[in-house]
Amino acid sequence: MGNGPFGVCSRALNCDPDYEWEDDYDDKKPKAAAPEPDPNPGRPQLALRVAYAPIEDSLGARKSPFGLGDEIAVTNILKAAGWEPMSWRQERAATQQAKGDPSNKIWPGLEESRFGRAQRFWAAKVMASDGKGGFEDFWCVLQVAAKKEERTMDSVREIVTDAADTAAYAHRFNQHTAKAVGEDPNNVPSIRVAAPVACHVIDSATPEIASPGEAIALTFYPSNNITKFVFEGGEDFLELPQAFFHFVVWTSGGKELIGDLQGVQDEQDIFLIDPVIIKQPQMGVNDLLGMMADPSAVNSQSPTEQRFNLWHPRCAQLCRSFDPQRRSVHVRRACGVALPTCGVGGA
Repeated sequence: MGNGPFGVCSRALNCDPDYEWEDDYDDKKPKAAAPEPDPNPGRPQLALRVAYAPIEDSLGARKSPFGLGDEIAVTNILKAAGWEPMSWRQERAATQQAKGDPSNKIWPGLEESRFGRAQRFWAAKVMASDGKGGFEDFWCVLQVAAKKEERTMDSVREIVTDAADTAAYAHRFNQHTAKAVGEDPNNVPSIRVAAPVACHVIDSATPEIASPGEAIALTFYPSNNITKFVFEGGEDFLELPQAFFHFVVWTSGGKELIGDLQGVQDEQDIFLIDPVIIKQPQMGVNDLLGMMADPSAVNSQSPTEQRFNLWHPRCAQLCRSFDPQRRSVHVRRACGVALPTCGVGGA
């Protein structure tokens, strides 16, 4: 791939020998705990109708096989042994909240994102029409809010919207990478999002998981593993996801970052699942008054800066291609507010 800034991008992905994707679903289903005996073996566990499916195939997204209005049946639900990392972020957020330390806000609160909102994740075998008069099976992640009152379509749409926004960033990042090396985007290691869809539950034999009238998210993801690529700063450093994390902060002017980059890698690409967009909260009058009373706060790091430095501890060559001096979140300030949002002076 050349010796320029992107000469190392081929090393961003290390092939996972346990990686399993797409083919022979029954032989390669997610490893799971033994299920409880089904008292009604002829009845689907859940019947779903897709209500929101806006994400199309792109350089940054892998489209769901389920479309708007599709009615699909969940025929088997299991706890996948390799998917425990998907719950780590809500555990970290809950621990931080329990400690009640206002000086430590590394894990985002609900005012910034859905990062700490408790979710349950199941491996689900889904049967859907193949469009030819028959049926096809898919192994998916079934994502359900832990609190029944949060199993609403508005809440599930947030999951899909975060994925769509992440896919849009990934599309631009992959274009940038391909342009820098002068190659076809399809031949360059890429970041892609496994697209979720939002579904209404129209029937249920498992009300302990979800009941009719509730909403859930469903993501095609037939892999045994979840790997944390960017989470809390101690992960094995892979250049591609680390550079993508940096790219989002850079292109948004420090107003957004993507927390908890997780998923699986294949021979070339990294597929992300359930990414979370974290928005920098706007400062209010009380924040400004506090800074006037304590001038040292003007130069203190914002939560976005703290997260950026902790979760992205160092830059690699990919980062230097778009932000050579690592200035994505280190902006000049006036009135204690980043100038692009303050209205005083310029960037």
